[in-house]
Amino acid sequence: MNATMGVRIFLVLALLIGAAIGTTPVTAQVPAAAPPARAPGIAVMTRTGSTLVAVTLVIPSGSADDPDSIPGAARLVGETIAQAVRWRLDPDAAQLELRVERGWTAFTLLATPEVWVRSWAVVEDVAFRVSLADAPLEAARKAMLEEFTFETGAPVREFDREMYYVLGGARSPWSRDPRGTQASVRRAPSASLERSREGRYRIAQSVAAVVGPVSEQEARAALAPIGAGPLDPPRSNGPAWERGERVPLQRDVTNTWIGAAFPAPRDLPRTQLEFVGYQIQEALTPSPPDPGVFSVLVRVEDTPPGPVLVVEAAVMPEVTEAWEKRILGAVERLGEQVDETFFRWQRRRFRSWVLLREGQPEEAALRMALDLAREGRVRPLQEELWAIGTTELAKATEDLEAPRVLVWGPDLSAR
Repeated sequence: MNATMGVRIFLVLALLIGAAIGTTPVTAQVPAAAPPARAPGIAVMTRTGSTLVAVTLVIPSGSADDPDSIPGAARLVGETIAQAVRWRLDPDAAQLELRVERGWTAFTLLATPEVWVRSWAVVEDVAFRVSLADAPLEAARKAMLEEFTFETGAPVREFDREMYYVLGGARSPWSRDPRGTQASVRRAPSASLERSREGRYRIAQSVAAVVGPVSEQEARAALAPIGAGPLDPPRSNGPAWERGERVPLQRDVTNTWIGAAFPAPRDLPRTQLEFVGYQIQEALTPSPPDPGVFSVLVRVEDTPPGPVLVVEAAVMPEVTEAWEKRILGAVERLGEQVDETFFRWQRRRFRSWVLLREGQPEEAALRMALDLAREGRVRPLQEELWAIGTTELAKATEDLEAPRVLVWGPDLSAR
């Protein structure tokens, strides 16, 4: 049995046991009589029957903060740290995953209960105390360059780039590809990357979440330095834009991509916004599948001004117009009066989807850490979910602003 297979088997067992016994969330609220010694940037969820511990560390900095001269610096630094950590972990008992986005960087450790504390100590040491070493840096650089080579000329990459230009503007650093460019990754000097790491990786301003068979006391003792500083308060800006637009881009490719982005107010509860997205995904995913559609994906994107609900579909060029109307119509219809029985059924389906996602400890830990980074608290998902009714759904849909629509594909009239 190889290392990856061993960890995956542990994960399956953890899911099965967790589903059987349920989960017990532990909140981060401080009792009134307790001294103010509990870091606000740490969240713990105890799952007594689980066989794995997931720890997610979120650095509140991503590719949007890359120097103009080194796009991709955040990703290259993160990959270097991840590579150095993996070389020091026991691969049969622990693994580390990295995710670098525009506004944050996340390291997720998945380990057995016996080794998670010392495995986490390795992550913390390499991320915050050890300078970037040449060997892991060059290994990370080589892997990123190979990824570029594999994806060179892929149409979906150009669509992704144009979609982020629609969301954030072509001149905004936030809109840049977190991977950077081949040229910048190839020539990025180690000294500049080390300065970037020192400026971004501040342990007191980072946040972390732990999910697994551990007590809150044990978890906080292991992660003590994390989140000791004040977290940035949530901003209360308005929506990303208030006036919609349509951007058609003609390309000689075999299918069409459609992107529709609906900005939402920052104060719209996140769980409600995710429920709206789930409803749209369900409405646009027929059974049996539509033969003219290759994929449909609905997600929430956190742009600097505020959250945006993004609907993306890859379709055959012949059905582009119909599917653009279908996407916009699906959002409009959510605000209409719905049957109460059908709504309750949909809400139960959404709850089941959430429980399935959160059944994976690494997914629950990532969501909790991002909640802390974004809102300064961990959302009580079950309470917020059951509080959503038809009125709340209609209000959330009504609060969405006019969409920006990108249509990227061939011009059939020219054929």
